[in-house]
Order: sequence, then structure tokens, then C-alpha cells
Amino acid sequence: GDRSAKVRQQSADLITRIAVVMKQCNEEGLMGRLGIVLYENLSEEYPEVLGSILGGLKAIVNVIGMTKMTPPIRDLLPRLTPIMKNRHEKVQENCIDLVGRIADRGPEFVSAREWMRICFDLLDLLNAHKKGIRRATVNTFGYIAKAIGPHDVLATLLNNLRVQERQNRVCTTVAIAIVAETCGPFTVLPALMNEYRVPEMNVQNGVLKSLSFMFEYISEMGKDYIYAVTPLLEDALCDRDLVHRQTAASVLKHLSLGVSYLS
Repeated sequence: GDRSAKVRQQSADLITRIAVVMKQCNEEGLMGRLGIVLYENLSEEYPEVLGSILGGLKAIVNVIGMTKMTPPIRDLLPRLTPIMKNRHEKVQENCIDLVGRIADRGPEFVSAREWMRICFDLLDLLNAHKKGIRRATVNTFGYIAKAIGPHDVLATLLNNLRVQERQNRVCTTVAIAIVAETCGPFTVLPALMNEYRVPEMNVQNGVLKSLSFMFEYISEMGKDYIYAVTPLLEDALCDRDLVHRQTAASVLKHLSLGVSYLS
């Protein structure tokens, strides 16, 4: 609560550094109280300070776990969703890391409807300039899909393949591949192949890019899906569009490399 923004920022950074040591000293009660203090300061106006506060909360969540966290996760997460709209990179990165950690370790504390709302907010962050923010966003999609099932998350991502912004589409394809890796390719592939039938170049290229990333991530698991995707790849390799044929060749490369040592 100090008047100086620099002092507030350094205090939050100190909590981030000493959280692990405090855990080793069995000071979980004190960390719980610090968690409440940081939570009460989430309305901080200076973005550098707010980023450090989120970093402190993330460190506390990491060491004391979801069940012992104060404030409770069901109160903390709704306060984080508006902060994701903050355009400051430090705030965005720490906020998404914290949301991703909750989605990974304590999804049951939040309703499926709230997670879907967060998915829609995350779509905007696929446009972020910083690669770390985009990577954290994509991973969070995977955690949420694992928590509430892939179908609603996948529908949101497939719809995002229609946007004009290329970087957004590429990040969306990576997110789809991570959902496939997390929940199993069989949960994603039917919807992905059905989407390829949409007569729109961006969508079809997005589907092929998703397949390329998916087969890269799942490696030898791809052996079960070779015959399923062969007609789609045949169609793509005969397409007049250069990028279409190139991406289809990339899918073939990752599929082949994944199963190369199998009989």
C-alpha cells in the first residue's frame, strides 16, 4: 500500500522470489495472507506494478496449491479475466500464465461456462506481438480443452480460422493441434476434416496447417489416422493454389517422420 509505485512493484517482485523459500519454512499461513494483499491490489493503475502483482500471485499459487489458495480460485479467476484485456505485455504474459496454471491444476473450481468465456477473451491475445504471450495463450487453450472437453473449445478455434489476420490464424492452428495432442486426435480430426469442405481458402489452409502441427506433435500416434486423412491430402496436393500444395506436403512430411520407424 506504499505511495511509491516502485516500492509496490519491488514488494511484489520480492514475494515472487521468496515464495519457494517460505514454503520450505512452512509459512503457508503467511503466504495466504500475502495472497489476499496482492488480490486486493489487482486494481493497481500502473501496468508495471500490476504485472509484478500477478507474478507474485502466480508464485504463491505454484507453491501452496489450488485448494489452500487464499483468496479461493473461484473468486480470483473472475478478477483476472478483465485484466487480460490490458495491452501491457508484462501484464498480459503474467495474467495468462496464471490463468493457464489454474486451468491446468484446478479447473474444477470454475464452471465450464466461465472457461468458455475465457476462451473467447483469449482469441484476441493470439494477435499479441510477443511470442511468449502467444505461446502461453495457445497452451491455455489446451488446458481448458482438457478441463471441459474439446468440442466447445474446438468450435471456437475453427470459427477463428475465418479471420483475415494471418498471425491470428497461424496461432489458432497451433492451438487446434495442442487440443488434439491434449485430448486425443480422434476428438479433433472429424471436425477438422469437415471444416476442410468449406470452400474458403483461408479455412482450408488453416485446416492443413493444423494437421501439419498435429502430426508433428503426436508423432507415432499418427499411424492410426493415415487412411483417414489420405483423401483430403490427395485433394490438397492436386489444388491449383501453391500454398495449398506446399502445406499438404508439410503434413505428409510430419506424418511420414512420425511413423518412419514403424513397420
